[in-house]
Amino acid sequence: MSYLTLEQAKSYLGSLYDSAYTPDEAVVCSPSEALLQEDIDSVTALVNSYVKTQYDFEIVAVESLALLKSISEKLLKAKAYERFDSSSIPEIVVKNSDDAIFRLKDISKGILKLSDSVQAPKANIFTSSYGSGDSSQSINQPLFTRNRMWGI
Repeated sequence: MSYLTLEQAKSYLGSLYDSAYTPDEAVVCSPSEALLQEDIDSVTALVNSYVKTQYDFEIVAVESLALLKSISEKLLKAKAYERFDSSSIPEIVVKNSDDAIFRLKDISKGILKLSDSVQAPKANIFTSSYGSGDSSQSINQPLFTRNRMWGI
């Protein structure tokens, strides 16, 4: 599932779409939707690679989709500038792209939670239990004594 449609991407990129996606050798001077779709698919794959490490279900909440769309737009703009002229990418575009990757890393680590409240993130594979193995042991008795620690 793509977080950006072709029309949304064209609208977001504005005049950059015409510049970046019109091949130099093109006989007809119209931008290539196929190239734009290829970049949208590439950005979607990148976003999914981060999101799927934490969430193994389809993201459906409006707020979550809006966040992922915003991240996708920032990454797509950087990709469009790379196609247009990679030597003159504006500093703000690079900063926004780096910020988008930073947010994706936070999502993959579980620091930034998506708002899909009806669905929980992947379960943690590590569990721990506290207490002694002997349920008959008195509560006032120390858990770690010299005799218990002898073989360690």
